Amino acid sequence: MRVLLAVDGSTASDRAAALVANLSWPIGSTISVLAAYPGTAALFSSPGMVMAADVIQETEDAMTAEAQRMVAAVARRFSTPDISVETQVLRERAATAILDQAAGNFDLIVLGNRGRGPFESAVLGSVSAEVATASRHPVLIARRDRIKRILLGVDGSDGSAAAVEVVRRWSILHGAQVQVLSVADTDTEWNPLLQDPALQEAHLAARTKLHERHEMLAKETAASLRSAGIRAEEAVQDGSPAHQLVEAAVNWDADLVVVGHHGQGGLERLLVGSVARSVLYHAPCSVLVVPQAATPAGANHE
Repeated sequence: MRVLLAVDGSTASDRAAALVANLSWPIGSTISVLAAYPGTAALFSSPGMVMAADVIQETEDAMTAEAQRMVAAVARRFSTPDISVETQVLRERAATAILDQAAGNFDLIVLGNRGRGPFESAVLGSVSAEVATASRHPVLIARRDRIKRILLGVDGSDGSAAAVEVVRRWSILHGAQVQVLSVADTDTEWNPLLQDPALQEAHLAARTKLHERHEMLAKETAASLRSAGIRAEEAVQDGSPAHQLVEAAVNWDADLVVVGHHGQGGLERLLVGSVARSVLYHAPCSVLVVPQAATPAGANHE
């Protein structure tokens, strides 16, 4: 299994490294530790600012040395005979560097939920959000350093099916208890008193049928996981999928929420309020986003 761990020295980055260190990776796995920084151009780009060439070079050398020290320190946490560890420092915008490197033969990207700087207190950093939204590989946003309880959201979509396959095939997740949650996306604010009896009956019948369909999906998914030797139970809720997933994660004290992602591109990708994006922003625990473009066969690491 090939894992790309992005680090930046922040508290959230340290938590991501701790999570990677605590997981049992298959023998022969490779963990690639990456640090990326934009270079001195980002520091000395204010209008009218002119810096001496030697000062710029000294600053650049110091930034490079610090990044190299950081990735080396992180890499030492994974030093075992059964795992290969690589390090890389790139002078490039962080999200771009991560996505470019992950375009190679990687199974998983891991990073913290926020980065360094004045926006470190944000719920989800811009780098994490961009990588999770744009990546064609599964992305794990770490908020905890362990995975004992997994909440798996399913809805019957291709992205959901890819997420189920990852949970079923990745051995690093097999020691956890899994709760499969399927949410019937119904309008809980609808007022049946405002419509005539025939419409009320039709609406109730449609909601009941939708609930039953999601109930069956949850049961079948949990059964398929149990047949693979994974401890799994099922649940079904009505309402907003993102809200119900986050609420379940809080109530059940989940360590990880796994959701599929449709993988839209361009402007639509940035504007659409997808379930995966909402869960990324609001879940109190780690989140694994699996794009529908992910190849399940690549996750077959026992």
